[in-house]
Amino acid sequence: MGNYVEISSVWVQVVGTIISAVANSSFDIFTSEQGDILDLYGNVLQAAGNAIQADGQETVTFEKIGAEIQAVGNVVVAGAFICLTDKVNTTLFVKGNWLQAFGALVEAVDEYFDNSGPKQPLNILGNATQAIGNTFQAIGGLQEQKNNLEKAEFLVISGSWIQAIGSILNAIGQTQEEISENNHSKHTKGEKKKNDIFTENRFLNYYSAANIAQK
Repeated sequence: MGNYVEISSVWVQVVGTIISAVANSSFDIFTSEQGDILDLYGNVLQAAGNAIQADGQETVTFEKIGAEIQAVGNVVVAGAFICLTDKVNTTLFVKGNWLQAFGALVEAVDEYFDNSGPKQPLNILGNATQAIGNTFQAIGGLQEQKNNLEKAEFLVISGSWIQAIGSILNAIGQTQEEISENNHSKHTKGEKKKNDIFTENRFLNYYSAANIAQK
């Protein structure tokens, strides 16, 4: 069951990153206020997905820590759309994206040094790509503070889509990993059951042979 929960969590993150990317780039479709609300929903979904992913880890790992850091970063960014002042809004946006970038890097390092199974290049690439996307967005926020609005807009929009692409790569890799682990677990249980039956039959045959010999 845990495998499917983790798979669901990464795809919830995908939906959240795509919603945020659309919100940041669809100026002709949404008003500024509508875009902020949509971006808020996107970050809430990302935070929920990261929190579920972290909760699904039974032991404390870098993957769990990384997911928790990203969840906090998403909450901070979500708070940016609730604040009343532009200065606080931009500051929270920058800090939240730095946190998400750091969390994604922690997860990428965990996947790289994970010796529990075969390496998952899509997970490593996906998390590293998300870190780059969040870094772009954080730098975009800094440029906005300096009133370099065109540069800020380019960095935030491109960073949003880079993050979305990274989350898709990570979700595909994570899905493959969880399905592989689930199949391995079923195979192991099947082998154990087969061995138990074999042992039981051997014991019964031995017991029957012993009774015949006594008679």
